[in-house]
Amino acid sequence: MANHEIRPGSWGKVPRAKMRSDGRWVANGRYKNLDGAIIQRFRTGSTARKAEYSLLALFQEMAAQDEIRKKSAEEKLATKRPHPTDILFSHVVEDWIAYIQAGGQGLRISTAYEYARMARADIVPALGELRLADIDIKTCADFLHGIVDSGRFYAKAEHNRAVLSNVLTWCAGRGLISGNPVRQVASLPRPPKKQVQIIEKEDMATVLAAIRSYGEKQVQVRRPGPRQNLDIPDGVELLMATGMRISELLALRWEDVHIDKPDKGSYWVQINGKVGWEKGHPMLRHSYRKTDDKILDLRISPEVAAMLRARRANEQRANPNGAIFAARGGKWMQLNNFRRRWRIVRQELEITYDLPEEDETSGRKQERRESCDIDTATPHTFRRSVGTFIGETVSIDQAAQQLGHKRTAVTIRSYLRERQEAPDSSGHLASVMYKRDKSTGSPAQPTS
Repeated sequence: MANHEIRPGSWGKVPRAKMRSDGRWVANGRYKNLDGAIIQRFRTGSTARKAEYSLLALFQEMAAQDEIRKKSAEEKLATKRPHPTDILFSHVVEDWIAYIQAGGQGLRISTAYEYARMARADIVPALGELRLADIDIKTCADFLHGIVDSGRFYAKAEHNRAVLSNVLTWCAGRGLISGNPVRQVASLPRPPKKQVQIIEKEDMATVLAAIRSYGEKQVQVRRPGPRQNLDIPDGVELLMATGMRISELLALRWEDVHIDKPDKGSYWVQINGKVGWEKGHPMLRHSYRKTDDKILDLRISPEVAAMLRARRANEQRANPNGAIFAARGGKWMQLNNFRRRWRIVRQELEITYDLPEEDETSGRKQERRESCDIDTATPHTFRRSVGTFIGETVSIDQAAQQLGHKRTAVTIRSYLRERQEAPDSSGHLASVMYKRDKSTGSPAQPTS
């Protein structure tokens, strides 16, 4: 485990103990104190297990002592503080930020950083000059509802509500206030639900073929600068084939895909991480997904497996991480870089798809549907398209499993297009309205 991955007040993975020349076993490991300093310690024993247990006991004792020092420092700081009625809320927020960044509440490092950024960018400018005693239900309601009323995003108000509630719950737990007023703020007004934008199943093959044709032509064009590659067409094909998130796509490694020999008759990819960034570090790969720590196996078709084998065979860059979509220099590709390159492709394609007014094979007239402009499609559009297609073709439960959702409610709300046509129940209704035989469709014979 790298030093920056060890939390203050904890230790890294203890390697297997080694035998010395005198026959005794020695174990070594690293401990990070609350100041962020790395301390290396050794312990010996008559067996490897005894040496490792002795080292773990030492680390546990060091962590307990650090916890005592931390609580003592907090108590001293609390005695120096004025009464809560005189504390500026901005000072409270900064203390809370220091608490979560030190590992409090068990937040991931990236989550703690995002919470701190949002608190300083939105909450402190609006409420920082108020005293903690002035942060009541009305104050919180005015702040949160004001975000929505000012025409800003509902999601931004919800995110601020979560952070503000977290701060005030922490204050209540320390006895600075009697309770969390955010919990009594009325629900924020929800915006009208937008129609889920997807690429229709009739257009998927056409869209993919156009993107791949464009990408292959760009590879052949000689121009100054780095050589073009097939990151976008290959990435879009994998997004359309699985419905994975873009952060999961860019975290895929060659060891996560099984494409050389069918496993139980099929090929598959394994989703076990995502890319993200932390303050002071380049783009990193986290060994967890967005919602939980579970691993998700997704089956892929032989065509997608063949595409990945061809991509692996044509790999020319240095790739120490083994990433399928590596950035130049072998680092993890940044999310914004992939999105930017996709925007360039979709703008240059300028594709709009419509169903023809007349079916040439049957001569029947069809109602023209609303066009789907590729210029508005994002990487998440492919995920919604996969969810909608599986939900309408197979079942909503299978769509939720494909997308990695714990509850089908999330799939229905955000990833499925609202059904435009109800299932055909006319036969069932006719059987009771006109006493029609459901099996034959003819009027039922009267019984004597």
